[in-house]
Amino acid sequence: MAACEVCGRDLRVADRGRPRRYCSRACRTRAYRARLAEPPPAEEPAAPAGRAAEAALDQGRVVRAAVALADREGVAAVSMRRIATDLGVGVMSLYRYVPSREELNDLMVDAVFAARPLPEPGPDGWRARLELSARLEWELYRRHPWMSHLVAVTTRPPIAPALMAYTDWRMRALDGQGLDFATLVQVAIMIGTYVQSAAVPLAYEAQAVRTSRHSRREWARARKEAFARSIGAARLPMVSEFGDEAFEASEPENIFEFGIHRLLDGIELLLRPEPG
Repeated sequence: MAACEVCGRDLRVADRGRPRRYCSRACRTRAYRARLAEPPPAEEPAAPAGRAAEAALDQGRVVRAAVALADREGVAAVSMRRIATDLGVGVMSLYRYVPSREELNDLMVDAVFAARPLPEPGPDGWRARLELSARLEWELYRRHPWMSHLVAVTTRPPIAPALMAYTDWRMRALDGQGLDFATLVQVAIMIGTYVQSAAVPLAYEAQAVRTSRHSRREWARARKEAFARSIGAARLPMVSEFGDEAFEASEPENIFEFGIHRLLDGIELLLRPEPG
């Protein structure tokens, strides 16, 4: 025979409906109050937000976040702490994927160049190929001005295979033109060095715009009178003629255009056979 769940008394079998659980209304009320007094069941602790983010972390995400931060605020703003904040993870978790800041710099440069590989086989003719490689590299610096700070004016370039692929491609463009291997290296590096150096002003201009909120042209207009006084006092007859046309000619884009053609002209002279 069934027993009351509260007091244990025997229960009469119900003629119909569900089986009885309590012997009286009083026992049913006590059971109801006991259920109300019970603490709610313990919930599984929720995973911290950072834990889920760290589970999805990999080297590619770290590098992409670093590039995005540099694009917004310049490479000086990039730090492990800032990247960790942007990704919603702990700082130390980043070091599992990027051991040092120097390696992060290398990976950032490699990622940018890897996104814009040179075509194979490229256009016909060594000059067209070298010009194309210079223009594509220039476009990378225009899109990511901070990058020139990591690759320009240094004898210790980043360990970035995608960047080195540009050097290799340029050497192959000149292969078979009668130059020895050392000269092929020098020409390829010379082109890269020129493009990188010409791009340095892009980085400083981007930084100046972020800081002052003024373009180079606005800055020049604001300092026009001070410029005229200074140049006049210095007795510089050619520079004193500096006007709108000269200002336009001195824009980084136009300096690059002028220089790359002169550079290619020089390589063409190098390849000409010496008069017998």
